[in-house]
Parts: sequence; C-alpha cells; structure tokens
Amino acid sequence: MSLSDEDLTDILTKVLLPSAVPQFAQATLVDSWVAKYPGTVSWFSPGSYTSRPPLEGAGNILPNVKCAGDWVRMGDREHGAKGLCQERAFVSGLEAANSLMKSTKDQGEIVELAQVLPVREDEAQFKLGVELNKAVMKNVPRFWVR
Repeated sequence: MSLSDEDLTDILTKVLLPSAVPQFAQATLVDSWVAKYPGTVSWFSPGSYTSRPPLEGAGNILPNVKCAGDWVRMGDREHGAKGLCQERAFVSGLEAANSLMKSTKDQGEIVELAQVLPVREDEAQFKLGVELNKAVMKNVPRFWVR
C-alpha cells in the first residue's frame, strides 16, 4: 500500500529536507501537490537521445527555465553515464541550478555555483571487462532486442 499524500509531504519536510539542510526544520509548508504514477516507466529507448529535452530548456527564449533529470541532454556538460541513472539526475540538477544562477544574476553580481566533480577515468579491470563483453556480445544472438 502506498503512503498518503500527507505522509509523503511529512517525510519530505520533516525528515529528508532538514537532514540535508538543517534550516528546513523551521520551514512551514503552505501548499503541496503530490502526483503518483503507478506502473510508469521511462519512455526513452536506445536511439532516443536527440529527442530528449536539453538542459538549457528553451535557451534565450525562456532563460529562467532549465531542465534536469537523467533524461536531459547536457550538451558540453555531459557527465559520466549517458544512460538513465540517479547520478546523472543529480549532476544535471546541479548543472541546471548553476545555469539558472548564471542566467538570472544581475550584471556584476557574484554567485556561488555548485561544484561538479569530474568523473575519473575507468580503472584497467573495468576497461578490460567492457572490451571482453563487446567481444562476447558480437557472437551472441540478440533475441531480446527488436
């Protein structure tokens, strides 16, 4: 059985947010909306990358609208995994926030941007595993791919 909307907002406002930023413990929730989408999955499939929305949203048309999530195209700020994953969602959120701060700041204003750590190079054993997998998969029938 899923949690009620009130239980979800309580967990967010009384537990999760204050654990990340203690000052949130004093915040008062004035309005909320919870959307639940049971059974949903990502509709992005192999080859759909160019159809995904860009991190910069509509660009200069709406400079204060940015997109974040594991499903966005990050352009020159691509980071780590190109697939759908929590790490990519987190980093795209930082990049979207940084972009928003830059595009909405007053001229001459100094803003503090979130630091995005670079991804380190893959270790030798991982690279070897990737190459071995490629070699094996070339000879395995791909019956599970349409």
